[in-house]
Amino acid sequence: MSPLRRLFIGLSVIVGAAFAIVIVGVSVVFFSTRSNSVTPPRVVASPSPSPSPAITLAPKIELPLTNPIPSKMYVEDALDALGLPVGKVDGIYDEKTQRALCAWRELTYGEPTRTVPSALEAMQIVSTKMLTPAMNQVVGLNVNISCQTATWVSPGNVVLGVFPVSSGIPGFLSTSVGVWKVEWEVNRWYESTLYPESMMYRPKFFHRGMAIHGSATDALVFSYPASHGCVRMLHEDIDRLWDAGFDIGDTVNVYGEWISDTQ
Repeated sequence: MSPLRRLFIGLSVIVGAAFAIVIVGVSVVFFSTRSNSVTPPRVVASPSPSPSPAITLAPKIELPLTNPIPSKMYVEDALDALGLPVGKVDGIYDEKTQRALCAWRELTYGEPTRTVPSALEAMQIVSTKMLTPAMNQVVGLNVNISCQTATWVSPGNVVLGVFPVSSGIPGFLSTSVGVWKVEWEVNRWYESTLYPESMMYRPKFFHRGMAIHGSATDALVFSYPASHGCVRMLHEDIDRLWDAGFDIGDTVNVYGEWISDTQ
């Protein structure tokens, strides 16, 4: 074999071997890379969570501001609307207002005093819708010496009226306390046999010479005890009793004690 042919064969073998080495190397790298690759995690779409139920808040309640203290005139007007003898509604707590306050206390919670109302009482007064007889009151006319009022109570235990009165001067001339009956009456002007020229309007006598009656003038129905033992009343209130048939045998209940503001 010629040297040239030998050289050619040798080169062919070398080239073939090199080619085979390259092919094997590429194959090893290819399969090695594929086997070591990390499969990315499969993303599975999950159903959207159902929305949480909405929280329903309770409606906001607007609390009213603290009630302001009623004015004196407002309190007097409320007492007058309840039929209590408050006198002139002028925003001044005078003796007549104190008389009405005393009656209101007696007919609401039973403590008849003539003191000026507290802020709480003022609000209670303007909220009062009706009056009810006190525990010690009876069917008939109930004369409260402490308040200087007479509360008229019906057989159905209903307050028919609250009248201003002026009872006997404390002491010897004070009106006798007790439960009495109307004994006799005079349906006209009548002159007192004990006090000449002292005129009584349509008197109804309930104990000895003591009577409920009108006086020469309504101005004599003071807000304090000023009579000689009788119970002075306004003419219109005496007329109302007569017209309603308050008569002989009906009850006059006298109770309480006068305590002056100076005591």
